[in-house]
Amino acid sequence: MVAPPAGPAEPEAAASDAPPPSDGTAEGQAAPPPRRPRTVMLGVSAVVALLVGVGAPTVDAFLFYRSGQPADIVHVVEAGKELTFEHVSWKARLETMDPPQPTAPERQWMKITITRKGVDDTGIRLTAKPELELRDREGRSWQVEVTEDNVALDEDAEVGKAYTYNAVAVVPKTVAAQVELYLRPNTTYRSDTPTDKLFAVPTDPAEQEKAKHKDVLVFRR
Repeated sequence: MVAPPAGPAEPEAAASDAPPPSDGTAEGQAAPPPRRPRTVMLGVSAVVALLVGVGAPTVDAFLFYRSGQPADIVHVVEAGKELTFEHVSWKARLETMDPPQPTAPERQWMKITITRKGVDDTGIRLTAKPELELRDREGRSWQVEVTEDNVALDEDAEVGKAYTYNAVAVVPKTVAAQVELYLRPNTTYRSDTPTDKLFAVPTDPAEQEKAKHKDVLVFRR
């Protein structure tokens, strides 16, 4: 005797039947807005997660970026020295550091301390964070992440006072003793620029050249 065909399979529960995810707040109560600290600080775990993934050289991306850009204007800063460029004095120190968490044995964490001083009223307004990277003698580059800074804004800024960026990077141990900091300052953004003029295209030829950000400070070791 032939068995009757099996009936249709029971339909799976619709996604809408599942309870909505909770965001941790009481119903009808809006989550409080995030607080903006005066000192910019990133958790070490967040930096670790980022740097462990990008600790390899970024030379390919860098070459792609530079392929359509004008050549750099390099300003060499001798080891331990300070350089004043466009109203701001810069100084940097590189050193190895213990890893904040288990790291591949062939990689070395680097601690970078950068100080900046506005030498006049213009310098204390040029507060945009500089672009940073480490490069070895072959031109390979590694990402640098700022973990903390105390750069004062507007009425709190003082002429001649040193403010600090603390940063970290991960490089191969084979180049840890030779990598140098490449710092590209932003000489166009001013903290006192009115909001409606932030994205205005400069018309002055000198300001147009500055906007290309070709100048880079190279700190020797």
